[in-house]
Amino acid sequence: MNTKTKDWLAVMGLFVATCASAFADTSCRLDTNQGIGALGRIEPRSRVIKVSHNAGPEGARVERLLFQETDLVKAGEKLAVLSQHAKRRAEVEAIRMRIKVLHAEKAVEQVALAFNKREHERHQSLEPSSAVSISLADEKRLAFEQSTAKLQRLSAEIAHAQAEQKIAEAELENTLIYAPISGTIVKVFARPGERIGDKGLLEMADLTQLDVVAEVYESELPQVKIGQQGCITASGFKRSYHAQVRELGYLVRKNDLNDTDPLADRDNRIVEVRLTLEPEATTDLQHQIFRQIKVRIMP
Repeated sequence: MNTKTKDWLAVMGLFVATCASAFADTSCRLDTNQGIGALGRIEPRSRVIKVSHNAGPEGARVERLLFQETDLVKAGEKLAVLSQHAKRRAEVEAIRMRIKVLHAEKAVEQVALAFNKREHERHQSLEPSSAVSISLADEKRLAFEQSTAKLQRLSAEIAHAQAEQKIAEAELENTLIYAPISGTIVKVFARPGERIGDKGLLEMADLTQLDVVAEVYESELPQVKIGQQGCITASGFKRSYHAQVRELGYLVRKNDLNDTDPLADRDNRIVEVRLTLEPEATTDLQHQIFRQIKVRIMP
């Protein structure tokens, strides 16, 4: 190898080393200036709540649906009536009537007890003079004891019926479905005449406050702090939106969201970071719940 070739190779080596160093420095500056990038999704702060029945493993069929998709409801409002409602209500009424009958019988027996008690005490105070008077005194004592026992039995029956009434009322309440929060019904899965399946009756959410859930790589989580500013964007957005880090997740797990790039890593370990979106984003994005977006968290 001649001297000219050696000099050329030395110059090229120096050039490559210089470029590599410059590229490394530029990458670091980009990481510092542009912050942390992640994929994320739009989600209501209340989360999307799946509302279902409490009718037990036998399931339930919808009798009446009182709201439809896109309707606004308040917490505690009745959403639906299940098919067992009329039967359960009749059972409650039957138990209430039985309790009334038992109370009436108890009132009658209390009068009988008072009379039998006086008779028993009166015959006890008399001097036994013959077998007939002794036998009569025993009859009065037996009548008094029977009245006492019957009154105790009626009191126990009333207590038992009252316990059954509470159970029946709870079962009646289970035939009604109420809204757990104030919000919007975003999806109905079972309509009148249909049985509620694994998806539940409907999904609802409070769409007045929206969040972004960013899937941050576990290695980059130490760089994320509560209060940091961020921005989100996606294809079709007219503008980017500001956000602020509010919560850091605790669980490290596999990512749910994947980039469209076929070379992107499909098995990353991430931690969910929740950011609060600016109020202006609510109107624009409330119809895009769970949409995939790109998140940039500033340093």
